[in-house]
Amino acid sequence: MEPSLVSREQHEDIMLSRRSKRNWAKTFILIGDGFDELEVVYFLHKFREAGLPIKTVSLFDRLVTSRQGVGLKADYALADMPFDPELDCLIVLPAGGHNGEILRHDARVKSLLRSLNRAGQGRIAVTRGNSRLWEEIGEVVTERPRYRPEQDEDLPAFVESLRDRVVYAV
Repeated sequence: MEPSLVSREQHEDIMLSRRSKRNWAKTFILIGDGFDELEVVYFLHKFREAGLPIKTVSLFDRLVTSRQGVGLKADYALADMPFDPELDCLIVLPAGGHNGEILRHDARVKSLLRSLNRAGQGRIAVTRGNSRLWEEIGEVVTERPRYRPEQDEDLPAFVESLRDRVVYAV
């Protein structure tokens, strides 16, 4: 099998694409025990498939359990503070399962969102727009963009729109 040859122009396009990917906003998805695994795994899959940086952040231990009993090893624990609220990032708050209620009641999450609201460049996405989590986030995050699915928008369409926002910084 012959190796494929790439023209100089194609090589430059590839290298430019790789460099620009490094400048994309990082995405963090916050999860606690009882999360809806479909929401979390789908986000991870679609963002990683597009080559976008996305990391899972658990509220406590790095091992979290979905509401269906499936374990997931998070990249970070919230105590590790893997992100700087002053830098551009997308914080995804999955509201499915018990995760929405857990995030809503966690004082550290509210503190993080307040600091992001005051000094940050970040954005917030909540996976369910009709949730109590979305309502309370609106009280805390007033200066930064917030995203939620439209009335009849399903999870795949919402994830796709967020991917586009990260890539094109919309």
